[in-house]
Amino acid sequence: MSRNLNSSKASEMSDKPESSISTKKGDEGNTSLLDGTRVAKFSLRPEAYGAIDEANAFIGALRALSTVKRIKELLITIQNHIYYINSELACPPDKYSLLKRKINEGDTHFLDQNIVSLEAELKLPRQFVLYGGTVSSAYADIARSIIRRAERKVVKLDHEEPLPNAVIKQYLNRLSDLLFLIARLEENEAGVKPLHPSID
Repeated sequence: MSRNLNSSKASEMSDKPESSISTKKGDEGNTSLLDGTRVAKFSLRPEAYGAIDEANAFIGALRALSTVKRIKELLITIQNHIYYINSELACPPDKYSLLKRKINEGDTHFLDQNIVSLEAELKLPRQFVLYGGTVSSAYADIARSIIRRAERKVVKLDHEEPLPNAVIKQYLNRLSDLLFLIARLEENEAGVKPLHPSID
C-alpha cells in the first residue's frame, strides 16, 4: 500500500512543470541579470530595479483601490513603462541593444501632459501635505516616496556605471510628481480636503 502511495506521489511530481519561479539559485545571495550574469543582490542594479518593483506593487494596490476610471487607465500605462525601465536596468550595457522596447522621451512627455492637466484641475496651494486623506491616496504617496528612493539609487548607478538611457532618470523624477498629484486627485474625488502641517 505504501509502495502505491509513493508511486502515486512520484507520478504527481513528474506531472509538474519543469520551470518554477523558485529556482533556488539565489540562496547564496546572488541574482541574475537579463543575460544570465550573476551579481550580488545588494549591488546597485538589483537595488535600483528592486526599489522600482516595490513601488510598482503599491501602484498596483492603488489601481485596485481606486474607483476613478481615468486613474486606473493612467496607472496601467505607468506600470507598463516601469517594466520597460526595469528591463533596461537589469540589462548589462553590452546587451542593451537587444532590448526591443526602451523608455523614451515620448513616455516622459506623457507624464508631463498629465502633470500639467492635474495641476490645472486641482489648483493646489504651495504647502506640505499630511498623507493619508484616503486609503488610496496613502498608497499613491507610498509609491511616490519609494520612487524617490529608487531615483536616488538610479542616479548613484548612473554615476558609477553610466546608463545608456538618460530618460530613465527623467521619467522617475516626473513619476514621483505625478503620483503626488494622483494622491491629491484621489482625495479630491472622495471629497476630502488635504490637511497641511500646523505650525505652532
